[in-house]
Amino acid sequence: MEWEVIVFMRITRLGLFNIVLATVLLTSAFLMNAKLTTSVRQYDPWVDYNGDGTVNYLDVYSLLIAYGLSGDPTKNVTVVGHASKLLQIAYAVYIPPATQWSSGKIWIDGYAKITVLIALSGSATANSLSIFAFDSTGSPGWLVDGTYNFNGGDGFVKTYDVMNQQIEILVYNGGTQPYPVFVDVYLVA
Repeated sequence: MEWEVIVFMRITRLGLFNIVLATVLLTSAFLMNAKLTTSVRQYDPWVDYNGDGTVNYLDVYSLLIAYGLSGDPTKNVTVVGHASKLLQIAYAVYIPPATQWSSGKIWIDGYAKITVLIALSGSATANSLSIFAFDSTGSPGWLVDGTYNFNGGDGFVKTYDVMNQQIEILVYNGGTQPYPVFVDVYLVA
């Protein structure tokens, strides 16, 4: 009689363990295959810790390895593995008087921030610059930033969150002499 009770208890415990294990495995498999219909998620390079282009368990592994580390959060750091790109749009391009120079459409899709750097040489006066944003089709565009009375020797540096897929930079020479313009765009993922 004692032997039958012990065997029954082992079978019951083993059966209960198997039921719990099967429930956990089936639930996790269901959740992994379930589609999120309430929101559309996009790839976030800041969450892709190993920079392989896919957010998956390997990124969690990297987080677990770093878990518990501490340091100075105000210290400047270099973010390794996040794409950045410097585009030299114009180098000493001369703009004739009373005309406008255009950068053409610049693709910025896939980047999180852009920094626009513009310099005018010489003693150019009464100039303006405008930055427009565009969707993937190229139209319609809207004004993101406009600066007037932008003079020679002045520099323009401004960082923006990426507002759309393309930008266009326009520089207008309101003076009476041609002058060179220098334009760079720095993209950071």
